[in-house]
Amino acid sequence: MKSFLAVTTIVAGFAVAGAAHAALITINSTTPTWSNIVGGTNTALNLTNGNFLDARWGESQGSGRSGLGFDPASPPGVSVMSGTTLLLGTLQHYNNPISGGTAASSVQLNLLTNVQSATPVNQTFAYNFLIDETPNAFPCAYPSGNNPCADRITFQNLDTTSAFTVGGEAYTVMLSGFSTDGGATFSNNFISQEGSTNQAGLYAVITAPSAVPEPASMALLGLGLTALGLVRRRAGLLKRFHPDWTRSRAQSG
Repeated sequence: MKSFLAVTTIVAGFAVAGAAHAALITINSTTPTWSNIVGGTNTALNLTNGNFLDARWGESQGSGRSGLGFDPASPPGVSVMSGTTLLLGTLQHYNNPISGGTAASSVQLNLLTNVQSATPVNQTFAYNFLIDETPNAFPCAYPSGNNPCADRITFQNLDTTSAFTVGGEAYTVMLSGFSTDGGATFSNNFISQEGSTNQAGLYAVITAPSAVPEPASMALLGLGLTALGLVRRRAGLLKRFHPDWTRSRAQSG
């Protein structure tokens, strides 16, 4: 049993191998694009709207199409310690009445990020936004007060293995939440009131990418599993050829 625990401890140790250390990361610029819109009619991507880049959809009922817009944080240059929250930019939801069945269900935001002294210097990170455009009929799914029913936006981090390297450590940019009070509080969803343009800060954290075992770690893991197999084989042989060994183990256990 001691041998088994020893091997198990070695194998478990691989889970913490390669974890990134804290580092000061300087992001020089962030360039957004929209892609992979799902559902909806009358869709359009990457429309310039002042400082915002928009994705739009829906057959308008007189107030314009619904959609999402993103404005990267300004000024774009920012230095932040890995593991801490930073403002990526402002997400804007155009919540206009549209005909039923014309709303998009999701759309992807891609951020081309330029990181100082990183390898590669330019890396794209992708995030999916899920849009729940509700019918404007009571009872409402989300808090709406006396207004027609609000909609809800949530997010998904997509390829969390995309990374850049600084000082020999790998980092990725993962969304951490929405904030409508300047970062005082965060939420994993954004409730957008009907008939208006609503904004939320989009926050992220620079962290280690999803663990992908390196070749050296895989080799060590293989050795550990081999050792575990030898321990079990030795126990089986002792049990087969030395019956007294089994009884003595039971008495001492």
